[in-house]
Amino acid sequence: MRREAINETTISFLLTPAARSAAAALGEMALPEEQTFAILQQLRRDFDPSEAGALLALARLRQKAMTKFPDAAKLFLTAEALEQATAWPIAQKRAAWIATHAPDGPILDLGCGIGGDLLALAAQRPVIGIEIDPVRLQCARANVDALGLTERVQLIEADWPALLHAGKLPDAAAAFADPARRVDGRRIFSLYQVQPPLPALLALQQQIAALGIKVMPGVDDAELPAGCSVEFISHEGVCKEAVLWFGPLTTDQRRASVHTASGWITLADDGNAPPLGDLRVGLFLHEPDPAVIRAGAFAPLCEQLSAWLFDAQIAYLVSAVQQTSPLVQTFAVREVHDFSLRRLNQRLEALGVGAVELKKRGFPTEPESLRPRLKLQLGGRPLVVIFTRRGDQRLMILADRLSAAR
Repeated sequence: MRREAINETTISFLLTPAARSAAAALGEMALPEEQTFAILQQLRRDFDPSEAGALLALARLRQKAMTKFPDAAKLFLTAEALEQATAWPIAQKRAAWIATHAPDGPILDLGCGIGGDLLALAAQRPVIGIEIDPVRLQCARANVDALGLTERVQLIEADWPALLHAGKLPDAAAAFADPARRVDGRRIFSLYQVQPPLPALLALQQQIAALGIKVMPGVDDAELPAGCSVEFISHEGVCKEAVLWFGPLTTDQRRASVHTASGWITLADDGNAPPLGDLRVGLFLHEPDPAVIRAGAFAPLCEQLSAWLFDAQIAYLVSAVQQTSPLVQTFAVREVHDFSLRRLNQRLEALGVGAVELKKRGFPTEPESLRPRLKLQLGGRPLVVIFTRRGDQRLMILADRLSAAR
């Protein structure tokens, strides 16, 4: 595995005044990959090769982090930690939830990394951050200082499960844990394989009742522990993560929180079965946000949109009237056919289609594998083809997109 340019040796250098100044100047420049050699040559006039590499890496990471953090230009990051860090709107929402519902007192951020959640929590309450990785801890400390939150944050370099086992975990009103979901670069899909694993995470409840655990958005429902609620969180149209809430932080058993241009929308599974109905030409098909799908909050969404499902196992809603909602992407149903590649090409030709968007749900074939076999016309009109099923019947829906793609 390639060693990160920002490591135990270079992080100390990056925190020096000279390096801070150089990194800030670099951050104002365009830093395309094809100019890497020239940029490094320029930096090596004043810094040794490892320092130059660390400066360039930090500047590029800060530019990349602009999509996650409003203060990215001030932050200290590593590539892996940035990839794992919580986007700022999510961190703010979570911190506000914990601060509002937890008892009075400080909050523990366990596995705080470079401080994505830590900084948001510190804006609400005093925080104790615990991190075993010394480089990430130094980044977190520098980031706390950069945002003027030093007096509200205590940082400890330690393995928090070991502290818990030894009875030395600091007392707190609430705790938020972010277990590692990658091991040796491999993505983990089981709560029993994250580090620390689920049993160690649940042991926290014996000391701190108000607990939140960040987990993968595709968490297996069969692994969800008793006594928790689960929140699926969507940002920029992607279900980014899920959180297991315990004690006073629990709410609806399953809920979706979707970040939209106008703020957060929350929709909970109310336990009711959504209505079922027809699928035919002239209706409108709605694809729910992935967090809504994971939460199973179809009944309340159907109620909002005066819609129904055409199959109880397929997460597409249908309505008779065009509806607008940030929780769905909407399509006008032009044609509905049994699946046939030959028939599809006939219809694409007849409709003069030149650009096709392929989507699927509950369909056995990956749509992109069909693209090379589609007969499209140069300069033709756009069309959406949705491959799905109703019971055992494989369908293809030809539709016009009415809302922007996400």
